Amino acid sequence: MKKIAISGFTGFIASRLSPFLKEKGYHVIPLLRSDFENKALLKEKLLSSDIVINLAGEPIIKRWSESYKKKLYISRVDLTRDITEILRNEGKHPECFISASAVGIYPDFRLCHEDCEDLREDFLGKLCRDWENAALSIKDISRVVVFRIGVVIGKNGGIIKKVSPLFKLGLGGKIASGKQGFSWIHIDDLCKAIFFAIENKGIEGIFNAVSPNPVDNLEFTKALGRVLKRPVVFPVPSFALKILFGEGASVLVEGQKAIPKRLIEAGFKFSYPELDTALKQVFYERL
Repeated sequence: MKKIAISGFTGFIASRLSPFLKEKGYHVIPLLRSDFENKALLKEKLLSSDIVINLAGEPIIKRWSESYKKKLYISRVDLTRDITEILRNEGKHPECFISASAVGIYPDFRLCHEDCEDLREDFLGKLCRDWENAALSIKDISRVVVFRIGVVIGKNGGIIKKVSPLFKLGLGGKIASGKQGFSWIHIDDLCKAIFFAIENKGIEGIFNAVSPNPVDNLEFTKALGRVLKRPVVFPVPSFALKILFGEGASVLVEGQKAIPKRLIEAGFKFSYPELDTALKQVFYERL
């Protein structure tokens, strides 16, 4: 039985991915936050694994003070470097290293696939670039796959957990102009994409982990209202978000439309390519 080590183990994605991989016959090893404070234990877990999946990172939707921006950087870039430095310095390398990134690396209000070279230059862009470069630093010794992940749609976590209480009360609405891109993926499709990368040895490099049908924020708002059969008439103005989140409001008032060009070319099939179908599964079907 092959072993898979997963960082960010208590997060939303890993909480679904771990049982999914166990069902596929893998033994899952959790990489906990405390392990990164005990490098000997971290090394032991990494070197006993055939595959390493890196999903760690502090929540992005918060007020970005300078201290919190440092936390975002440490929890993504520095943590990834901790992993890759151990893997490079030891004789045993994993057959595959899969690491998260985000579609926030792309410019706002643009339709982008993996070949787009015009990447954003602000804090979020630098965070994503450094995060990816830390993962790709061992591509000469292991097969590395970086997933630029969009907004994850799933039960009991992510954006649905944050916004559905308001929408169920009929208090939902678009954010700012509503024209900002909204690249999304159902949690089951994300787990399938990660498994697809594990199983297919020719998969390496950067992939957009998003539905082939991105929308904008207004379309997402209307779709969620349709599924919940609730009105969506209470827009959230951008100035209010900037008061709440400061620079971090950019994650909400700006957005990208990313296309999973490389996943499609590799033959990956989405179970939930359409937003309405994905939302209905979340609210009306058992996982």
